[in-house]
Amino acid sequence: MDALLRELREGPDGIAEYYDTEISSKQLTIGSAADRNIQLLGRGIAPEHAMIVLAGSQLMLECRRGETVRLNGKKRATARLNVGDVIELAGHRLRIAQPPPGFNAAIELQTNDLIDASAFESAFRTDLSQTWLGKRTMAWAGVVLVMLFGLMLPFFVMKLHHSGATTPSWIPGDKFWNSGPLHQVHQQAIGDRCETCHQKLFQRVQDAACNECHRTTHDHIMPARLALTELGPTPRCATCHREHNEPQTFLVNSGDSMCVDCHGDPEHGFGQIEIDRVLGFGLERHPEFKAHLLASTTAPAGSGFTYEWKTLIAELDQVKEQSNLKFSHQQHLDPNQVLRRGDSKPMNCADCHRLEPDGEHFAPISMEGQCSSCHELTFDPGAPDRQLPHGKPREVVLTLQDYFTRKFSDPNMGKTTRERRRLPGREDEEETCSGVPFDCAMRSARKEIESQFTRRGCIGCHAVIDTQASNVFDRFQVIPIKFARDYFPANRFDHRSHQIQGKLTGDDACLSCHAAKKSEDASDLMVPGITKCTECHADKAAAERVTVQCVSCHEYHPRDPSLLDVFSNGASSRITTRLSRPRETKPAPAGELAGS
Repeated sequence: MDALLRELREGPDGIAEYYDTEISSKQLTIGSAADRNIQLLGRGIAPEHAMIVLAGSQLMLECRRGETVRLNGKKRATARLNVGDVIELAGHRLRIAQPPPGFNAAIELQTNDLIDASAFESAFRTDLSQTWLGKRTMAWAGVVLVMLFGLMLPFFVMKLHHSGATTPSWIPGDKFWNSGPLHQVHQQAIGDRCETCHQKLFQRVQDAACNECHRTTHDHIMPARLALTELGPTPRCATCHREHNEPQTFLVNSGDSMCVDCHGDPEHGFGQIEIDRVLGFGLERHPEFKAHLLASTTAPAGSGFTYEWKTLIAELDQVKEQSNLKFSHQQHLDPNQVLRRGDSKPMNCADCHRLEPDGEHFAPISMEGQCSSCHELTFDPGAPDRQLPHGKPREVVLTLQDYFTRKFSDPNMGKTTRERRRLPGREDEEETCSGVPFDCAMRSARKEIESQFTRRGCIGCHAVIDTQASNVFDRFQVIPIKFARDYFPANRFDHRSHQIQGKLTGDDACLSCHAAKKSEDASDLMVPGITKCTECHADKAAAERVTVQCVSCHEYHPRDPSLLDVFSNGASSRITTRLSRPRETKPAPAGELAGS
């Protein structure tokens, strides 16, 4: 039977529109099921409600058992259909029309626009009760399949594997029941050797299995400090590191909740350990940064002093650098005062501060590495190539005595040579002496020694103590210089990624965080606080903000736990320095710059 279905719809402008569909079938089926020729939705319409068949040249209406329609206003289950008859079903109207040439039947359909949304749900099978499968049957079938493929079959394969027997080819491999592949690093390390981690049957992976490979990975809290708390044992490795879960990049749990769950309420569980409350990264959720600085204290030792370096931990706005260095960043970055010796251009930050390969730290500043290119340790205009040793006060005294002894005893030393660079505040007059050469040499040496340690030379960058001792070797003591290599040893900060600050590069990027051009004293701690960091970073996605998490700056597993214990317990390191060398103590370097 070839039928023409014309559906009447009202367009957006209120004008009726017709949509014609050609149907070729033995009978026209009517119902709510999706496979009906004429699908009608609504309350009271069965999935297979009725059908229209062609008997000779007569159209016949036949409803399924128990179903009826209204034909010309009367309920009917079966009836002959003639042109003009109207079938009503749940507000839908189907009118039998005169078929055009080539068609056996024609039906005009006007759907009910007031159909409730629940009618669409009832048109499909959405519950097991609507099928031949029952809930109980499916439940038991599922139990059997899980026991077979999730327990019995893996157990059988493991027994074969441990016994050394060959696994039959028809038995599926581990991938059949794995929830996901191994992380790429673990896949490369252990391959298909599941027993590397899963060492016992029916037992989850233990931390001991992880530690066999990750021997240098330290616990988040040292056992001695954990004993002071009420937190209990640290979480299992697999609590945060979940293997066989996709995507593979999530092997490391980097969510803030892992940290905030404990650090958000420091008053409970931490016992004798005092920590700051942290709720995230923001001015109201994160405390101000605390720097770890070194400070020296002096104690008499023999003819000199012993310097003991201790770690001070305090917020940035409450501390000053105590390195014992005399230095002005402002002066060195001022092009009107200082220019580079090689090309006469202004100095920049990279001239002295050179980033190490780790991208976090800078190479230690040393006299030989950075300062000597501009600051020579010459002392006599007549010998411009002769320089004093740096960092060795005793050797300075010996060098000056040796130099002037030879100068006044060797006749060839009296010949002046053209100096390479004039010494500031030094007259160009050649010193002469008419007395005993050795006495002249000692007087000149003593004069130059006093000048180096009290007026120019060593005193320019170092703090010097004048003990007023009669022995020149015991008189002057240079206070050592020492900087903390890392102001935040428990944190991680990537300087390399911050070398570009928006549109700023080079010195402009450095100076956007470090106020070096305003620093006139080396005691200024030019480390930006959290207020500066929040200008570019936040713990939640925001416009013009780079999202950071706790693990972006803090390591859950410390790289050097012993160092953290030193800082936490306030321990100190000792450096002994003196000009004389008493037998009872061992000398140490006289000066130290930034960990050099």
